[in-house]
Amino acid sequence: MIQIVISQASQNIDKLWQRLLSIPSDIALFISNLEIIEKELLYPRYQQLLQEHQPLLSSLTPEEAQIVQELEQYGIAVTHLDDLAIPLSDRFFLAAQQISQELRDNAKLPLYMSKHTLTASAEQIMRYPELFLWGADAKLLRIIENYLQLPVAYDGLSYYYSPADSREAGPRKWHRDKEDWQMIKIGVYINDVDEDGGPFECVTPAANEFINRALNSKSIQKYKTAYQRELEAILPSQILHNWRKTCIGKAGTVIFVDTAKYYHRGKPPTKADRSAIFFGYCSRQPRHPFFCGRSPLSQAQLRYMASLLPAEVQDCVTWRDRLTGLGKWIPKNRLKV
Repeated sequence: MIQIVISQASQNIDKLWQRLLSIPSDIALFISNLEIIEKELLYPRYQQLLQEHQPLLSSLTPEEAQIVQELEQYGIAVTHLDDLAIPLSDRFFLAAQQISQELRDNAKLPLYMSKHTLTASAEQIMRYPELFLWGADAKLLRIIENYLQLPVAYDGLSYYYSPADSREAGPRKWHRDKEDWQMIKIGVYINDVDEDGGPFECVTPAANEFINRALNSKSIQKYKTAYQRELEAILPSQILHNWRKTCIGKAGTVIFVDTAKYYHRGKPPTKADRSAIFFGYCSRQPRHPFFCGRSPLSQAQLRYMASLLPAEVQDCVTWRDRLTGLGKWIPKNRLKV
C-alpha cells in the first residue's frame, strides 16, 4: 500500500514537471489559434503549401487507393497486416508481442499499478528497431502522402499497453490531436480486441462536424477533450444510434485515421488488456510543430533510425532538422499519457 502511495505521489510530481515544461508550447498553441493568426497567417500558408506541392509520381494500387478514398470519405480505414503485405511484418509483429509481455509484467508492479496506460520506453524501441522501421515503409508513406497531399513527416511511434481498469482518462477521453491541419495515425492491434478490450473509436463525419461546432466555438476551447457522457448529451437524438465507429478486430488489425480532424479515443477496456502501437504522420511544415516529436526517441536516436532506411525515405524522419520560423525554437510539449 505504501509503495502505491509513493508511486502516485511520484507520478503527480512528474506530471506537474511536465506541465511546467509545456508552458511555452501551451502559450504558442493559444496564440496560433487566435482567429486573426489562424485566418490571416497560418491557414493561408497551409493552402499555399498544398498548391505548391507537386503531384505524386508513384501510382497507388487499387487496395492503397481504397484506403485513401475511405480516409477522405470517413476519416478512417481499417485493414490487416496480411492484406497490407509489408515486408518483414512478421518480425515487426514478433517484436511487438515481446514488448507487450514486458509491459504486461510491468503493469503488475506497484510502481505502475495506478497508471491507466503504460508506454514503451526509448530503450525498448531501440532494442527492436524493426518496430520503428515498419512505420517508414514506402507503401505506408505513399498512402499517407496521397491523403495529406503534402510531403510526409514520420513522427515516430507510441506503444500503448492499456490495463482493463475501466478508467476514462488520458487517451481514453474523446479528443483531437494538435500537430497539424490533417494528420494520420496508423494503429496496429497486438492482441485480439473486442468491445470490452479497449477498441479504438472514431466519430462519424456528421457527428464530428456537430461536436466541433459545440466544443470548439472559441479559440480558447480548441482541442477540448470530452467524456463519453458529455458527447452523448450534446449530440442530436437522430444520430445518437450511429455516431461513432468502434474498431474491433483480431491481432494484426491496422487502422488508418485522421486524428487531427476527427474526435477519437481508445475505449476504456473493461474485461481484457489491450496492446497497440500507433505511428504518427503529419506534413513537414505542420501547424503546431511544438506538439510533434513526442515519441520516446531522442533526436540522436531518430537520426540513427533514419540511417537504417533507404536514402529517399530518410527525410521523412529527419524533417525537424529543416524546420524554419518560430516553430523551430519553441520547446516541444512534454505532457505524456
